[in-house]
Amino acid sequence: MQIIYKLNGVNAEDGVDVFEIAPVLMHFGELIRSSNKILGYEQKIDIRVKPFREGSWITDFVIQQTQVSHLLNYLKAANGQDLMLLLAFLGLSVKDGVVGLIGIIRFTKGFVSNFKRVEGSDKITYISPSGEELEVTMAEHRLVQSPIIQNNYYNCTITPFEKFPATTEVSFTTTNDENFEQIITKEDVEAIETYGRSELTAETEDNITTLKGVYLKPKRGSYSGEEKAYSFIMGDSNVLWPVTIDDEEFLKRLHSGEIRLYSEDVLKVDLEIKQKKDAENKISTSYSIKLVTEYIKFEKPKQLEIIS
Repeated sequence: MQIIYKLNGVNAEDGVDVFEIAPVLMHFGELIRSSNKILGYEQKIDIRVKPFREGSWITDFVIQQTQVSHLLNYLKAANGQDLMLLLAFLGLSVKDGVVGLIGIIRFTKGFVSNFKRVEGSDKITYISPSGEELEVTMAEHRLVQSPIIQNNYYNCTITPFEKFPATTEVSFTTTNDENFEQIITKEDVEAIETYGRSELTAETEDNITTLKGVYLKPKRGSYSGEEKAYSFIMGDSNVLWPVTIDDEEFLKRLHSGEIRLYSEDVLKVDLEIKQKKDAENKISTSYSIKLVTEYIKFEKPKQLEIIS
């Protein structure tokens, strides 16, 4: 199986500058490989591109060193089904019940932050600017909400219109039994540009732990009650950042000036630790002081007078 990536409207005599088109093709390849990783498919995909006419490239998918286009039985195997499903989720192939990335972008006009979960299922409902609703799979949702997919999709669909003004369409033709063709036209540009600027809600897994009676020392911040994130030291040198303070009573004391934190002060707190893991296995950690149970102000030792 192959995908033909083509810039329609490019003059066959003029061709395109290889240094201009190479990054675009790399983004297309990364779009496929990133999608494979995000969806958790256990297949290694290598992507080879070869020109066959000015403005057109054949894309071969190579999985675990086996060339897909040379295996007649490949698409019946598990990996072949995963690849076909992946392409359908991206809108580069067709499958019943799958809308595809470009379908969601077109439906929402690029405003992909307007969605809700369907209770009791793994479905997501996207809402168009006119209030219409579209139900999609969780896999499609994860791809749409991935910043990596957002960046690569924009660069392999919209960038050609910017770099090569003669381009009238960007097309992806999947050469299998159905020979499906997805065409990106200038009418799609506004919606994809809106999608490219959107702040996404990447799918994450949260792990929350609460530690009670933890001793912390202030490290950095105005500690006036106005800041959103502080840093504290736990133990000898373990720096925690960013830390928010959710204890309203303690915040009021900071804001009024009743308490002015010093680096040698000690707080005994209930500390919430939240870790997030996204689809790319990137882990971020944040901390929240839920309750200050004791404030121990640092007192300089008094120097005793020696009376002779």
